[in-house]
Amino acid sequence: MPEICKITYMDVTPLADPALFADAMSRVPESRKQKITSFRHAESQRLSLGVGLLLVLALEEEGIDGMQVRIAEGQWGKPFLPDHPNLHFSLSHSGKWAMCALGNHPVGCDVEATGRGNEKLTKRFFHPEEQQALALLAPDTRPEWQREFARIWTRKESWLKADGRGLSKPMESFSVITERPDIHYSEMHGMDGYAFACCMRSAEEPGMEWREIRAEKALHN
Repeated sequence: MPEICKITYMDVTPLADPALFADAMSRVPESRKQKITSFRHAESQRLSLGVGLLLVLALEEEGIDGMQVRIAEGQWGKPFLPDHPNLHFSLSHSGKWAMCALGNHPVGCDVEATGRGNEKLTKRFFHPEEQQALALLAPDTRPEWQREFARIWTRKESWLKADGRGLSKPMESFSVITERPDIHYSEMHGMDGYAFACCMRSAEEPGMEWREIRAEKALHN
């Protein structure tokens, strides 16, 4: 089977409509509904609903009932599909965007708003090689610096999710600039001031497919 990763993303703003929100809630499993209702703020509820809906839709494309699928957690808290060991997924959300990656090898994804980086964060969380790359673009108030910070940050977050150990592995202990034959990235930048990244661990170069899902259209199909 060829290495492939399907990445979908959704603007959850339309889910502010009560009817659309209720329709989307009917399309996610009970475990996701419980998580959604545990959030106090409407924005957090929409984001949680968005990633849940994206996962259900991604699984349906693989012929899997996303409403009934079992989801478990590994040793370090990474969710997985115990009944489908050849499928791996990752979820992320930030601001108005929800994101899902589904592949046949370990995957991780991350979306973050740009413009939030600073040198204090780089010194605390970035590998010396990454700090050096940013130093060439100083000062940190420049748009170019902020874009590179977001690119590195989302790569690191996606790497940690694909690795499966999460923050148990210090962010500053590895670099996402040096290329590795078993780590593959795909990125998207400039989407309304957000940076998206996906990481897949596989021996061969995978196909990375990006696709935007519009909530209104997905729910009316």
